[in-house]
Amino acid sequence: MGTTSVRMRAVAALAVTSLVVAGCSGNDGDDTDAGSSQALTVAAPGVVSSLDSERYQGFISIDLLPNISGTLVRFTKPEAGATTLQTPDQIEPELAESWELSDDRKQMTFTLRDAKSQFGNALTAEDVKWSVDRMVNSEGVPIAKILMGIGGWDIENPVTVTDDRTVTINVAQPNAVSVSILSTFFMTIYDSVEAKKHATGDDPYAYKWLGENTATFGPYEVRSFDPGKEVRLTANKNYFRGTPTVTDVVVRAVADTSNRLQLAQSGQVDVASALTFDQLSSLENSDGVRLERVLYPNIDVLVPNLKAEPFDDKRVREAISYAVDRTAIVDSAYQGYSTASSDFIHDDFGAPAAAQPFTHNIDRAKQLLAEAGLPNGFPMELAYNAANVGAHSEQVAVLLRSQLAKVGIEVKLNNVASGADFDAAKREGKLQSWLATSTPLVPDPAYYLQVFYSTGGLTNLQNYSSTTVDGLSRQILETQPGPEREALVKQVNDFMVGDMPAIPLVDSQKFYAFRDGVTGFVSYSQGHVNYYDISVS
Repeated sequence: MGTTSVRMRAVAALAVTSLVVAGCSGNDGDDTDAGSSQALTVAAPGVVSSLDSERYQGFISIDLLPNISGTLVRFTKPEAGATTLQTPDQIEPELAESWELSDDRKQMTFTLRDAKSQFGNALTAEDVKWSVDRMVNSEGVPIAKILMGIGGWDIENPVTVTDDRTVTINVAQPNAVSVSILSTFFMTIYDSVEAKKHATGDDPYAYKWLGENTATFGPYEVRSFDPGKEVRLTANKNYFRGTPTVTDVVVRAVADTSNRLQLAQSGQVDVASALTFDQLSSLENSDGVRLERVLYPNIDVLVPNLKAEPFDDKRVREAISYAVDRTAIVDSAYQGYSTASSDFIHDDFGAPAAAQPFTHNIDRAKQLLAEAGLPNGFPMELAYNAANVGAHSEQVAVLLRSQLAKVGIEVKLNNVASGADFDAAKREGKLQSWLATSTPLVPDPAYYLQVFYSTGGLTNLQNYSSTTVDGLSRQILETQPGPEREALVKQVNDFMVGDMPAIPLVDSQKFYAFRDGVTGFVSYSQGHVNYYDISVS
């Protein structure tokens, strides 16, 4: 949970150089059909190399794939200006017409609606079974299978087909997210009739073809795809909700952030994403463009390896937390476009705050170091990678070095240029500490705790283990949204503030730049722009 920081920086003047990007106009004539159809052009930091829902590539996947996927359920459409994420009970039918839970909640039976894919094939229970079997037998990182595990599914026997329109998901350990995980694009339901045409003996689930093509029941299909460079979408004329207002979307990779800024300022694109915090400040008062925040619970964290001395001593971790001036970091590195973390739960969850929020107290930090037998401080190495946290990570690291020096902690910075090397070093335990961002793929505190802080959690790379956190996170997972669940979230938050398994720094925020003629945006819990809602003028 964060404390709000006021933007203090004045808008800087920009010397804008000319930039020509062929076809990057929001009025691309070749992208619109005759009549009332509309086109949307997006400048992104990159474009996925694969369209397959099993090939997750970070934010560029999050921004694109929900728009071409079709899932059994989805989060309800949020209100404009919503300030908190939706909860697992705010789910409505999508490809499913309805669903029922058995008395013991171990069978989730879905009745499928009359929907068709872009190829005209009717949605059937066999499509659901084939898609789920594909997830279970995934090549690479099996994120969908991991989500099934978090949701308590019976992974050995996940799906039972009753008839063409009725399918049951079998659950071994029912919990609060058993249904809601089905809303993520990782759980895409494919048109198995079309996909099987492109399967081979070596590739029975058509990974190669589905990496380059779409065969879904979602609102958009891919018209052309240049991996890593550009993807063009067109409306799925068979989508059961009807044709969207924006019938064509062009997403182009514009790797240089200054180029994306110039395209946004000049109105040559309708949407620009992943701008730096400095650039957001520059756009604040620009004519013809506005900023919109997407609710997404990223917390930027200083992660200590708890197997490396002296971070195995809780007092040392607490001392670092007290020595850090989070508000100064937000005002400088984030230009005020985020909030200082005050505990372990992001503001966007809307959960109760911890009883004892983080504070900046140099004297207390020195006292704790003395109690830990380190009155003169100690040397440490802090690694970071710009692709992992963002372009501002170096500035954050430099600020931390300066702040920790005030209590005698001498920080050596290690800029690991390669993202692959950085990830490998973390997983192999080679780093003493590092900057990271905790981004839960399911916007729920239980999932966040399970993945980042439970013993053996997928991204619990600091080697933290606590029976208290394990037990409470499991209780939260098994408790439906309401006062009891909120009390459990506060309880685990209070405990973690006292145990300090990592040092949360900033409740980071995600923004898009929109041309003023683009309307209809609302912030969904998956953290993307839903093109189906958008209108362009």
